[in-house]
Amino acid sequence: MPKSLDTIIYLELEKSKIKREKAKLVMDKSIALYFIFMLVAVLGFVFDYIDSFMLNTLIVLGIVILILGTLPYMLTVNKEEKKIDNFLKQLKNE
Repeated sequence: MPKSLDTIIYLELEKSKIKREKAKLVMDKSIALYFIFMLVAVLGFVFDYIDSFMLNTLIVLGIVILILGTLPYMLTVNKEEKKIDNFLKQLKNE
């Protein structure tokens, strides 16, 4: 069965969409977890359930979670952008 270039490119783009969606799910969950950490930290501090050290710890952990959740999405998007640019160069050269 001969493979056409259009079919290969279409399948590669679909695969890229799936990877991007997976990375987006991780990012969405990390954003939700970040806001939960912030909510617990602020409410716990306001109502004197936690001290300032625990507040700072929760804030730092929330920021770390946000960074770790955002990095895979950014890396995936950059990699896929380069792949699409390569496809465009190949098509322009033909």
